[in-house]
Amino acid sequence: MGKNELKRSLGFWDVLMFGVGGIVGAGIYAIIGQAAGLSGNMLWLSFVIAATVALLTGLSYAEFVSRFPDSGGSFEYIKQGLGRRTAFIMSIFMAFTGIVAAAAISISFADYLSRLVNFPSWIIVICIISLMAFFNIIGAKYSSYFNSFATVVTLIGLAAVVVVSIPEFGTTPLLQTNDRGWTGLFAGGALIFFSYIGFEDLVKMAEETKEPKKNMPKAVILSGVIVLVVYVLIAISSVSVLDWKELSNSNGPLAAVIEAKLGAWGATSLVIIALFATSKTILSNILGTSRLLYDVARDSEKSWLKRFTTISGIGNAPNYAIVAISLVAIGFGLIGNLKIVASLSNIFIFIVFGMVNMALLNLRHKKRNEKDEKPPFYIRLNVNNIPIPTIIAFITILILFGFNIYNLFEGNL
Repeated sequence: MGKNELKRSLGFWDVLMFGVGGIVGAGIYAIIGQAAGLSGNMLWLSFVIAATVALLTGLSYAEFVSRFPDSGGSFEYIKQGLGRRTAFIMSIFMAFTGIVAAAAISISFADYLSRLVNFPSWIIVICIISLMAFFNIIGAKYSSYFNSFATVVTLIGLAAVVVVSIPEFGTTPLLQTNDRGWTGLFAGGALIFFSYIGFEDLVKMAEETKEPKKNMPKAVILSGVIVLVVYVLIAISSVSVLDWKELSNSNGPLAAVIEAKLGAWGATSLVIIALFATSKTILSNILGTSRLLYDVARDSEKSWLKRFTTISGIGNAPNYAIVAISLVAIGFGLIGNLKIVASLSNIFIFIVFGMVNMALLNLRHKKRNEKDEKPPFYIRLNVNNIPIPTIIAFITILILFGFNIYNLFEGNL
């Protein structure tokens, strides 16, 4: 293994847990209340809409990672499909999304922790980002251990919400829209889409994954399906226990659901679980964005970027990239606002996902007359080598992007 090569230490279950953990992160704990305000009792359908659009794009990610198992993720895919110049321009949007999302979630972590201990938020922001940076520095395998543990804890918390809500199932008309109707359903789906930045972080682990051309596509698709089931159950549980208006006005919606069934001790327990959910999302954002910076620097001819290609330390990780990303995230965390950053991150992730779909369409178009060997994962349903699911993915991304703009201008964020 060369100086600038990442160590392949992750198996299928490791990357599957990264995928599930990256999606079932802070978003479900923070955003579900605001989404309920948009879609009412049909909150579950907003989750289905977001998940379906994400899974369609997930197919594009799965084929790309099967073709190019590279740590650059979307940067590499856009480079292969649309050219180096476009990829470098888009890398700015990708980095901004990951860095500021990590900063925003660190603010959310501080808010949760402040419910348990009286400590200055700015110190908490610095400490949690630094701790997650440390896990990244000691290596992807140790990051995987923490992520897997935190993911299990997060899923236990979500399972508790479902279990305590089961007696209330059937008491709420789940096919009843609010005054916003279908507009509210799609606006809710656009807001919920923030959670699916996890796909982008997952594929960046390809160079550290064993047999990535086979394991990564399976992890991308399966993690999306698992999260869809979890999210729909949580949505049904939430509106069954609390009126959607009460849910939308709650600062901690899932804690409010638990509190309604188990009292204050249940709410406190869920706050602790939320700390794991938010911290692991910070971890995955730092990890994914540092790999992006590493790959951009590796492909760039600019000498000042080459420092970020250095692989060093006990974890054989791109430590300079990790430290740089973490310092910028701390800077945003000290001045950022969760709601504003989440809405901006949504805009950029829609742009990135849309460009990935466009890149695959262009790549397939260029290869339409070539008889090259198909990758291990290959999207079916093609016309002249153009995958129809990818066209649908691109169109639905544009639709949800429009509803996200609607959310911003209507003041729903």
